[in-house]
Amino acid sequence: MQNLFDDLEDDCPWYYFDSSYKLLLGACLFIFGVFGVLLNGWLFATFIHSHLLVYRSHILVLNLCTASLGRNLVGFPFAGSSAIAKRWLFGPSCCQLFAFLNQFFGVFQMTALFVAVFERYLLAKFFRREKSLYARFYWSLVGVSWCNSVIFATPPLFGYGKYSCDATGTTCTFLWPSSSSGAKHIGYSIPYIIICGVVPVIAIFWYMGKAVRLERIFYKGEQQKEQTRLTQSLHAICVVTLALWIPAAILVGWQWLPLLIYGYRPHVPPALVLIASISSEAATSVPVLCFLAGDERIRAALLGRMRKHYALLQPERAKRYNRA
Repeated sequence: MQNLFDDLEDDCPWYYFDSSYKLLLGACLFIFGVFGVLLNGWLFATFIHSHLLVYRSHILVLNLCTASLGRNLVGFPFAGSSAIAKRWLFGPSCCQLFAFLNQFFGVFQMTALFVAVFERYLLAKFFRREKSLYARFYWSLVGVSWCNSVIFATPPLFGYGKYSCDATGTTCTFLWPSSSSGAKHIGYSIPYIIICGVVPVIAIFWYMGKAVRLERIFYKGEQQKEQTRLTQSLHAICVVTLALWIPAAILVGWQWLPLLIYGYRPHVPPALVLIASISSEAATSVPVLCFLAGDERIRAALLGRMRKHYALLQPERAKRYNRA
């Protein structure tokens, strides 16, 4: 089985991927990247202009939108153009910066999903006691998302882990350490996997189940049903997004386990790399699509963003939001 040579990793060699795979990867990254920028930019602009997005929970929706939009803007212009050119175009310093920002927004997305689900659970839990979550609590959750992302994206810049070329040789990412790597490399990787991967996924599904059970018990009125629709939309976002991240998780396991057990970097199937990269880019479009499909208030805000014009909604619903 072929190996990757450590002394070539900083030079972004071509490895195993031929030109057709790289061209297809670049084209798909541009398509999904531009689509994601348009959708997330639409939602971001809606928060600035619309008078309908007034719930405190919408702060966390904006937080999730920011994570997705940031991932879009950082990702496809650099990774897509380099894949089409069949090599990394922007030099070693930009490679480090790109990998840092990519890692930052990746952790940001996961944390934003978790805090949104956690807030849905707390809101349902304290409903009977007539307790409200204060605005500073929501901004604290936003601060946690940013701080957690900085904490887990910065160490590789200082030798705790390493940013280098990925398996395609056209973009930069976190380089998974082998068993012969120093303690600083492995000591960063394991907490990163646990705190930014395993724990959030388990917690997301745990709090999703709790929130659904509590909302079925307490939420009876029209306003509570609107909260239920927001909860359902956020839960759908989590499920679809995590499903689209599965190929990337498989790719990590494919690369890292042989490194830890045998000490070499194995051949990576081109199809797996293509699917992992494309599905991760496509995941950034999921929030807006789910809100359009499942949440009437956000859909009304999106469709009538600049003016009080809701002609694309059903007439009775349009009248309701026009009075809001």
